[in-house]
Amino acid sequence: MRSGRRAAAEAQECLPLDLPPPEPAVPRPAARKAPPRAAPGDGDDVRIRLRNDALASHGWPAGTELLVSSDRRPRRGEVALVREGGRLRIGVLEVQFGRSALRTDHGATLLGAGARMVGVVTVAGAPLAGMPGPPAS
Repeated sequence: MRSGRRAAAEAQECLPLDLPPPEPAVPRPAARKAPPRAAPGDGDDVRIRLRNDALASHGWPAGTELLVSSDRRPRRGEVALVREGGRLRIGVLEVQFGRSALRTDHGATLLGAGARMVGVVTVAGAPLAGMPGPPAS
């Protein structure tokens, strides 16, 4: 509740209504987009380097460079490269519980519905002796 005496003692100013309209916003130039990168699976071969010893049983220790052919779809028992949730995963393609899975030396990972096959490993190059490997995890 307001007091009538206090409001009368203080003079309130009214806002001027004859202000000019605000200036229109100046559109900013659009940011330049980076040229699209060649995504794996566009018919080109993809080169990757293993970060860990997940495929050491195949003779591929950490640092091994792999050439993945994206021209053909992997079959059961082949080493496949898969993109799932923005990450690349590699392993031996197999079926577990009626679903596709990638098996490595660390265990098997079931693939979700969003997984996309990138290709099949066709060539493996051993890491060079004396070359620094990936950082220890």
